[in-house]
Amino acid sequence: MIQKFSFFNLVAVTPCVSSLKPNQVSETSLYGVPIVFLVIDGKERLCLAQISNTLLKNYSYNEIHNRRVALGITCVQCTPVQLELLRRAGAMPISSRRCGMITKREAERLCKSFLGAHSPPKLPENFAFDVSHECAWGCRGSFIPARYNSSRAKCIKCSLCSMYFSPNKFIFHSHRTSESKYLQPDAANFNSWRRHLKLTEKKSADDVSHAWEDVKAMFNGGSRKRTLPMSGSVSSIKCIVILPRWCFLFRFTAMIRKVTCS
Repeated sequence: MIQKFSFFNLVAVTPCVSSLKPNQVSETSLYGVPIVFLVIDGKERLCLAQISNTLLKNYSYNEIHNRRVALGITCVQCTPVQLELLRRAGAMPISSRRCGMITKREAERLCKSFLGAHSPPKLPENFAFDVSHECAWGCRGSFIPARYNSSRAKCIKCSLCSMYFSPNKFIFHSHRTSESKYLQPDAANFNSWRRHLKLTEKKSADDVSHAWEDVKAMFNGGSRKRTLPMSGSVSSIKCIVILPRWCFLFRFTAMIRKVTCS
């Protein structure tokens, strides 16, 4: 039986999403940790800040942000009403001004990229993704997961020249054909292949799309943990920020006088 708290209508046991009303606060389990979620536009969206402060607490904000962008995960900013519901549910501090929400599938991908082992998903033998990119003249190829054993592995076979490339170099490889149109690369770099390389078949089966997402999550950044500064260094930094400009000028002038006198 589903138990509910009358104050902010938090469901204690994860119910069926279709049975929930918009903006209803509920709770689900992610890697064994209870995470608050809201139903936004018919989708179960989890609080990214709560995930960052619990499951991913050993990683910095920049690491989590860069990984989320690399995986193509877009945050949906909650409304003031939704933010207040999250505060009452304990997912966000009272002083919070905004909160990004992501789907449960996206949350699983994000956490798996940090916490999961870099092992390829189980796919049929000789399976390959039909992929393409639109940088420069564009190109199409076959991404072979079995060959993807490192970030620089040559696992993509070009459909035109049959040469193999690593994902980060394939987005710079293109062929000019009668049907192709030149498209200026959108600040493409060797680390942005996850954003530019897409499945050619836009309406791929869910299992194929999920497998592709899992493959993109592999070898995506390091596992450097968050380092907290010492209390002494924090105080010194605060002093530098708070001191006005004339203090530094005065100190610099005193140093010059000392050198001159000596």
